[in-house]
Amino acid sequence: MTAREGDGLERSNARLRYLAGAMERIQAAGSRDAVMDAVGDAARSLGGADGVAIVMREGDRCDYVDERAIAPLWRGQSFPMETCVSGWAMLHGQTAVVPDVQHDDRTPSSIYRSTFVKSLVMVPIGQNAPDAAIGVYWAERRDPEDWEVAALEALARAAATALRAVGLLESLTAAKDLAQRVHAQALFGLAEREKAEAALRASEARFRALSEAIPQLIWTSRDGGDWTWASRQWLSYTGQREDDALAWGWLEPVHDEDKAATEDAWSRATDGGILEVAHRLRHSDGSYRWFQTRALPIKEATGSTLWCGASTDVSAFKDAEDVLRHARDEAEKANRAKSHFLATASHDLRQPVTAAFLYMDLLSRRLTDPGAIEMADMVRLSLDGLRGLLGGLLEIARLEAGVVRPNPTAFALDDLFQRLSGEFEGQVTALGLRLLVPPTKVAVFTDRVLLEVVLRNLMGNAVKFTTRGGVSMDVVEEPATGDVAGMIRIDVHDSGRGIASDQFGRIFEDYYQGGDPTVPTAGFGIGLATVRRVADMLGYRLSVNSRVGHGSIFSVWVPGAPATARLERLEDTSAPDNPGRRHGSVLMIEDDPIIAAALQLEMREWGLDVTKVSGLRELRARFGGEPPAFDLVISDYRLGDGDGFEAIVEIRGRMVIPAILLTGDTAPDVILRAARDGIRLLHKPLTGADLKSAVNEALSAD
Repeated sequence: MTAREGDGLERSNARLRYLAGAMERIQAAGSRDAVMDAVGDAARSLGGADGVAIVMREGDRCDYVDERAIAPLWRGQSFPMETCVSGWAMLHGQTAVVPDVQHDDRTPSSIYRSTFVKSLVMVPIGQNAPDAAIGVYWAERRDPEDWEVAALEALARAAATALRAVGLLESLTAAKDLAQRVHAQALFGLAEREKAEAALRASEARFRALSEAIPQLIWTSRDGGDWTWASRQWLSYTGQREDDALAWGWLEPVHDEDKAATEDAWSRATDGGILEVAHRLRHSDGSYRWFQTRALPIKEATGSTLWCGASTDVSAFKDAEDVLRHARDEAEKANRAKSHFLATASHDLRQPVTAAFLYMDLLSRRLTDPGAIEMADMVRLSLDGLRGLLGGLLEIARLEAGVVRPNPTAFALDDLFQRLSGEFEGQVTALGLRLLVPPTKVAVFTDRVLLEVVLRNLMGNAVKFTTRGGVSMDVVEEPATGDVAGMIRIDVHDSGRGIASDQFGRIFEDYYQGGDPTVPTAGFGIGLATVRRVADMLGYRLSVNSRVGHGSIFSVWVPGAPATARLERLEDTSAPDNPGRRHGSVLMIEDDPIIAAALQLEMREWGLDVTKVSGLRELRARFGGEPPAFDLVISDYRLGDGDGFEAIVEIRGRMVIPAILLTGDTAPDVILRAARDGIRLLHKPLTGADLKSAVNEALSAD
C-alpha cells in the first residue's frame, strides 16, 4: 500500500470515527446548548462550516430559534416560508445545497449580502411534513461532496432527535419533580394527599402525551429491563400489544444477533447508572432497522428506580456510514490496481531498456564517425529520459520501504547546483529553452542525497512543463537568530503553462498529472509526490506560487549551515573514462540471453573472467559438488526457476563472497531483504558505468 493509499484510508476511517463520536455526543447531550455545540463542532470539523442554525416552522413562517456562527445571522428573526431557503427545504422535504447564495433563486441576495455566508446546506428535519431544519453555512464559496451532505443529513436527524429528547427529558424531570413535591405534601393531610394524587395523575398523563408527540420509541422500566410501560410509537412500530411488550416481552422484536449485547447493556446499566446500546428492531412488516437505545434512571420518592428510555432510528446514519465505507473501499481498490499496473509495467520496461543501455555503451566505444557519435548521443539522451521516469518509481518504492535514512551534513550548495545544471543543460538546450543556475556561496545542513532528489524532481518538473522561456534556480537567505543559522529558501522558477490555484492541494499526490486531461503530459505523476515524501521525512517546508499562463515557482526551505561548521565537499562519483583493467572471476546468473551477452561483453572488456549460468538448475548441475572459487556473484532477481536471493544464498553456503543483485522490481520487500542480507542492489535500467562502479566497489571491499 502506498503512502497516499494509507493517507486516504486513514482519512476515511477518521471521518467514520469522528461521525460516530459526534452522533454519540449529540445523543448524550443534556441541553439544547450542548446539542448545538456538538452539531456546530461536528459540522465545522466534517465540512469546515463557519455557522450552524436551527429553524422551526410556525404556521407559514420560519423562526430562527438558535445559531452558532462566526458572526451574527438571524437568531430571533422570522421570515415567510416562501422567501427563505429553510422554508423551501421544509416545503419540499429535500436538502438544499447552495454553492453560491448570490446566484440561487432559493436565497434572496438582499438577505445574505450583509452576512458572511457565501455557501450553505439546509437540511429538513423529518420526512413527512418537516417542521424544522438545520442550516450549515460557509464564509467561502464551495461545493460540498456527497459524503459531506450525507454526514450533515445524519447530523441533522440526530440533532432533531436529541433536541426533542432534551425537551422530553426536561418535561419529564419537571413533571417528576412536581409529582414528588405533591407526594411529599400528601403526608400532611388527606386533602393534600388527594391533591397530590391528582397532580401525579396529571403529571403521568402529561408524560404520556409528550411521549406520544415525538418520533422516538419511549418506554419506562424497572431495574434490569423489566418494562412497565411502552409508548404508542413502540407498539405501532413493532406491532406488539402492550401486554406483550411489558416485563421482558420487548426483547422479542430485537434481532437475534443483537439480543445478547442488549441484555449485557442492561446488566452494565444497573451497575453504572446509564443504558446505551445499538441494536436492530423488527418492524411490523418483518424488516429490521437500526436503533440507538438510551435510558437514564430516576430515583422515586419511595427509593425505587424508574428508568426512562428512548429508542431512536439511526438507520440513515448507518446508510451514510456504508456510503463512506464503500467509497473508501473503491478508492483502495483503484489505487491497488494502479500500483500493480505501474509495478508490472515498470518491470517489463526495465528489461529492454537495460539491454539498450548496455549495447549503447558497447557501441559508443566502437564509433569513430562524428555524425554517428552525435546520433548515439541523442539516443542516449532519450534513454536517460526514460531512465528518469523509471527511477522515479524506484524512489517512491525506497521511501515506502523505509530503507532511506537521512544523514544530515554541512555542505556548500554550489557543488550540487552546478552538477544539476550540467545534468539538465543538454535537455534544456535541445528544447530551445534557457537554463539559469547562478553560483552561490550559501551552505546548508541537511541530507545531501535527499536534497538532490528534491531539487532534481523540481527541476525535471519545471523543464517538462515549459515550452518557451526558461528555467532557473536561485537561493534566498533568511536571517539567523543569535547562534542559530537561518533557513535557506531554494526557488525553482519556470515560465511554463502554470497551475490553477484549485490544483495546489493535489499536485503533490501520487500519480496526479494536472487537472486538464486535454493537455498531454510525460511521466507517471510521481515527481512531486516524491518531493512531498522527502520533504515530510526531513521536515522541509514546501510552497508553490503559480498563475495559469505565467509559470510557477516551487520553493523549499532547508536549514542553513552554522558558521562554524566544517563543509563536506561533493565527491565526483562518476566512473572514469578509462578505469583500467581489473582481474577477477565473476559468477553471473542471468536467464535473459540478450542481457547476459551484453553483461559478459562489458565485464570481459574490463579484464574480468565471467562464468555464466542461466538459473538455479544449471547452477546446481554445474557446481553440485565443490564449486570453483569466485571473487564475485552477480545474479538477476527474477529467474525462470527461482529467484536471485535463492541463488546467492546457495553460493554463500559454500563460500564467503560479495554479491550484486540486478532487478527491475521496485517492491519494498525486495529492497528490505537486500539491505538485510548485505547484498548490493542495482535497479534496472542500468548502464555499463553503473555496473562498473558496483563491481569495482565490491571487489575493492573484498
